[in-house]
Amino acid sequence: MTDPGDIIAFGKNCKMNRRFLTFLCFMTFVLCAFNFMALPKTIYDIGLHFGWRGTQKGILLSVSSIGFIFAALIGGYLSELFGKKQVMIFGLIFSIFGNITFGYFLGLNLPQTFYLLLFSNFFIGAAGGILEGATNALVIHLHPDRGSLYLNLAHAFFAIGALGAPIIGGWLILLFNWQVVFYLNAAISTGIFGLIFFQSCPQFRMEEGIKLKIFSDLLKNKIFLLLNLCILFYVAAETGLVAWLAEYFRVNPNFKLSQFQSGMFLSYFWVTMLIGRFTYGWLVEKTSSSLALSLSSIGGMISIALFLTTSNIIIASLLIFACGGFLSGMFATIFSLAGERFPHYLGVVSGSMTTSVGIGGIVSPNVIGRLSDIPGMGLSAGLATCIIYLLMVLLIVLSLSKSKEKLSSQ
Repeated sequence: MTDPGDIIAFGKNCKMNRRFLTFLCFMTFVLCAFNFMALPKTIYDIGLHFGWRGTQKGILLSVSSIGFIFAALIGGYLSELFGKKQVMIFGLIFSIFGNITFGYFLGLNLPQTFYLLLFSNFFIGAAGGILEGATNALVIHLHPDRGSLYLNLAHAFFAIGALGAPIIGGWLILLFNWQVVFYLNAAISTGIFGLIFFQSCPQFRMEEGIKLKIFSDLLKNKIFLLLNLCILFYVAAETGLVAWLAEYFRVNPNFKLSQFQSGMFLSYFWVTMLIGRFTYGWLVEKTSSSLALSLSSIGGMISIALFLTTSNIIIASLLIFACGGFLSGMFATIFSLAGERFPHYLGVVSGSMTTSVGIGGIVSPNVIGRLSDIPGMGLSAGLATCIIYLLMVLLIVLSLSKSKEKLSSQ
């Protein structure tokens, strides 16, 4: 029997099952993970095939974040005007188009292939910006009293997708070719598109509408800016590590793993990300967001530092597990903090935070790629920048905690 509490009434004659809509949000995060992991899984071999340097690979990895930022910046605003279902449909169309064209262009060996791939990856990134921004806001709307818990559960499904993507992608590459990885993502996008298109969704739009003044007011708020910086630095650490982890294991003389083996290490990382995201929300509820984020930042810094200094494959595996566990719930917890501090116009807040996510995704992979081209530095030096990003997260969290204490004491 359906729980009456899971039925949301809207409009005059429509009703919505909250459980099913929440499930669709979770599946959208799985798709976002497949899109996110496709290029890190294949970039090393694609680069070898086309003869690209680290700088070119870094640019290709980062251009999706440019699309991510562009879409997130306007997606949150448009979701308040037209509804999140309509915006998500556009995101799914972008995902279908971007993945199909990326797979097709990979089969071309033209002088302009690199630029064609940049074009397609821009649309894949734009799809992520639209889908993640709208879905994060929708989850908070559906579960306003337990936003941190449900966002962590939603991002646990992102971890499920990120865990499965390297394994599935590795088998597809062995059986077919790189293109099939992107065609699979297009097929998944089409399936979710069908479910969303024929699904009734609550609108959650403010009756008085939304004014552009909201943007300027938020940009003047110190706490809002700090939260955006916090998630920017966290994403810089996570995306930098994920984007270059497989290549690190392939080129490091202490490891020299195969394409399939290096991809498995990406899956190892997401195993503990998955486990952590299923439990992190309860940790936050039992303690506090500030304590959980502080411990995660410190643990992440230590595990990355030790990982970059070990030459033992078993120890490296354990440290990757530890790093995934420490980082697992940071994204959703920071995002839910923004929802708690700024409960009005969640579409705009979510769009702004998602834009900061995209900026972090641009900076880190590109910086690491450029550092890897500098003689005497390599990927180890580039990946070490992830420690700096987590240190910045720790400092911001401590600053936010002090601000909250001052407000509560007044």
